[in-house]
Amino acid sequence: MLEIGVAFYEMLQNVDQYNKHLHYMDPICDFLYHLKYMFTGDSVKDQVEKIICNLRPAVKLRLRFITHISKMEPATAPQPASVSSPAPQSAQGPVSVPLSVAQ
Repeated sequence: MLEIGVAFYEMLQNVDQYNKHLHYMDPICDFLYHLKYMFTGDSVKDQVEKIICNLRPAVKLRLRFITHISKMEPATAPQPASVSSPAPQSAQGPVSVPLSVAQ
């Protein structure tokens, strides 16, 4: 089963290299996660990491938890905004606003 698991990653790498658009990317990645958690575990992690690092960014992003490599995080991830305190809240109670309803 371990050899078959690695073979799926190698096939994905070949398809990824020779095609501009990868159809069914999410189901393929779901299947690879299923293989990892049900059958191979971390026993093929070293072999799979090398393959995942050579995949396109969109696939790397989806498979980032298989290898747990933090440097595989997307380079375009939004940076946290500067933290500022929220606007001061007034001490008033709830405000009632009449709404007109057309009949």
